[in-house]
Amino acid sequence: MARLSRAEEGAGAVGLGYFGLVISTFPYIVPPDLTIREAAAAPSSQTFMLVGTLVLLPIILAYTALTYWLFRGKVAEGAAYH
Repeated sequence: MARLSRAEEGAGAVGLGYFGLVISTFPYIVPPDLTIREAAAAPSSQTFMLVGTLVLLPIILAYTALTYWLFRGKVAEGAAYH
């Protein structure tokens, strides 16, 4: 089995820490005053955000793909900051 890098180990530790925090406070956002259901936005606001995401996300992904395609091969292999 391959050994994880220090960055991967660190990211895993941070992720486990956040997961433990979420588990320990669920379902309260601000214990014990506010539950997740009480903190949720109105359905109309959620619908507005969903529509905005569905419109903008494909544009962002297409722009990112275009940028990667335009600049492919511009950097020599092995060239990087040191």
